[in-house]
Amino acid sequence: MEGGIKRIFDSLKNKEENKKLIRWMFSITKPYTKGILLIFLISIISMSISYAGTIIGKYVVDDATTGIINPRNMILMGSASVLAILIGIASRVLSDYINEKFAFSIRAKMFSDIQKSAWKHITKFHSGDLVTRLTSDIGSLSGGLISFVPQVILVSVQLIIAFAILFYYDKSMALVALVIGPIGTIFAVLFKEKYKKYQTQLRESESEYRTFLQENLSNITIIKAFRREEPNNETFDEMKRKRLEIILRSSRLGALISAALRLIYRIGYVVAFCWGAYRISKGFITYGTLTVFISLVGQVQGSIKNLAGIVPQVYNMLISAKRICDVTETEQENYDGDTFIPENIGVKISDLTFAYDKDEVLKDISLDVNPGEKIGIIGASGAGKTTLIRLLLALVNPSGGSIEYTGENGFCENACPASRRFISYVPQGNTLLSGTIEENLKTGKTDASYDEMMRALEFAGAAEFISKLPDGIGTVLSEKSGGISEGQAQRISIARALIADKPVLILDEATSALDEKTEALVLRNISENFRNRTCFIITHRKAMLDYCDRIIRIDDNGKIIELSKQEGE
Repeated sequence: MEGGIKRIFDSLKNKEENKKLIRWMFSITKPYTKGILLIFLISIISMSISYAGTIIGKYVVDDATTGIINPRNMILMGSASVLAILIGIASRVLSDYINEKFAFSIRAKMFSDIQKSAWKHITKFHSGDLVTRLTSDIGSLSGGLISFVPQVILVSVQLIIAFAILFYYDKSMALVALVIGPIGTIFAVLFKEKYKKYQTQLRESESEYRTFLQENLSNITIIKAFRREEPNNETFDEMKRKRLEIILRSSRLGALISAALRLIYRIGYVVAFCWGAYRISKGFITYGTLTVFISLVGQVQGSIKNLAGIVPQVYNMLISAKRICDVTETEQENYDGDTFIPENIGVKISDLTFAYDKDEVLKDISLDVNPGEKIGIIGASGAGKTTLIRLLLALVNPSGGSIEYTGENGFCENACPASRRFISYVPQGNTLLSGTIEENLKTGKTDASYDEMMRALEFAGAAEFISKLPDGIGTVLSEKSGGISEGQAQRISIARALIADKPVLILDEATSALDEKTEALVLRNISENFRNRTCFIITHRKAMLDYCDRIIRIDDNGKIIELSKQEGE
C-alpha cells in the first residue's frame, strides 16, 4: 500500500500531470455543461434573493428605529426567505440528479474501457480495487466536478456583490470585511499538503480492505476448508487499526483547522460588530446599515471559508482522477476487422514463442490443424497448456512467430481480439454467472431460442437434471453456481459454448468434474454432432484422448511433440 500511496502522491506534485488531469476532468464534463450552468443560475437567483432579503431587512430595522412599521417590507423579507428555501430545494434535487447521471456516464465509460483493455494489463489490477475505483473514486470525482465550477464562480460572485453592497453603504466597513475574510483561508491553505497526504492514504486503504473482503468472500469455501476465519479476522482488524489511525490523524488536523477557522471568523465577527457599533456611535451609519454589515460580513466569511474548502476538494478530485486514469489509459484491444465467419476454420501455428517477462514458456512451436480436427493437448502442470489457450484467444501476443486462422478460398487471419468471433471457449473451473440458467446460456448466443438451448443442454448431458429443477432453465443460480453441483455447472458451461455454434471450440479441462459415463456421453455428442468444428481439448484424463484425431504433448522445455494414440495413453 505504501508504494501505491507514494506513487500517487508524487504524481500529484507534478504540475504537468496535474494540468493533464484537470484538462481531462473538464473534457468529461462537457456533455453536462447545460446542467451545470442551470445549477449555477439557480444558485445565483437564490443568492440574489438572499441579498435582497438582507437589504430589505435594513429598511425594516431603520423604519422600526423611527417608530414606523411597514408591513410590505416585512412581507417581502419573509417571502424572500421562503423563496430562497424553495429554490434551494430545487437546486439540491437538480444537482443530485445531474451528479448521479454524470457519475454513471463515467462508470459506463470506465466499465467499457475495463472490458476492452488488453488482458495482460487489466489483470494487474485486483477486481476489488477496480470496484473501488468504479464506485468511490468516481463518486468523489463526479460530486466534486458537478459542484466545483459553479461553486468557484458563485463564491467569487458572492464576494463581489457583498463587497459592492458594503462599499455602497459604507466604504470603511467594506474594507474591514475584505481584510478579515482571507485570514482564515490563508490558515487553511498552510495545511493543504498534509491533508492531501491523508486523503491519498485513506483512498488506498479503502481499496485494500475492499480487495481483501471481495477476495475472501468470493472464496469462502477455501477459507472454511483451511480454517482461515480467525487469521482473516486478525488481518482485517489490522487493516481497521491502520485505517482508523489515518482517520484519527486526518480528523485531528481537520478539527484543528476547523477550530482555528471558527476562532478567526468569530474574532472577525466581533471586530466587525465593534467597528459597526463605533460607526453608529459617531452617527456615520444607521442601525439598519449595521444589520446589513453584520449579515454580509457573515456571508463574506462563509464564502471565503467555502473557497478555502475548494482546495482539499480539488486534491480529492485529482487523487480520484489519477486512480481512474490509471485504469482507463491502459492499452485497449482493437476489435476492428473482418466480421465474416467461415464455416470451417483451421489453425496454422508457425515458430511460436512466448515468454512471461524473461521466462520463456513456449519455444518455436509449429502446428497445422485442419478444419474439423480434434486436437488433444497434454503436458505437465505449468508446461504451457493454458498459455497456448491464451495465445489462441489473443489474450496475450506471441514473443515470436504467429498464429493464423485459415479457411476456404484463401481465408487467413492472424490471431487477434476480432478473431474471437469464431471461437467458443469452456475454461477451467466454475465460470457461470449469477442469474438464471437461461441467462448464462444466452451469454453464448443472445438470441438463442428455447429449442436451441435445450438442444445444447442435451448435447452437454445437462437437459435431464435441468428438467427436474422446479423452474427449469429459469432456475436462478447464486454466486459460484450455488444450488447445483460442480459437474452440473460444468455441463451448463459446455452447453453455453455449444450454443454459440462457432467453428472453433476450446475445451480447457472442461470435463474434469464429470464422471466417466457423463464425460463419454458429452464427448461422443460433440464428436458426432459437431464434426466440422475444430477442437482443442486440454486434458489430464486419458479417456478424452479417444475422441481426438491427433495428440500433442507440451514438454518441460516448452516444445511440442506429436504422439500416437498409444503414446498418449
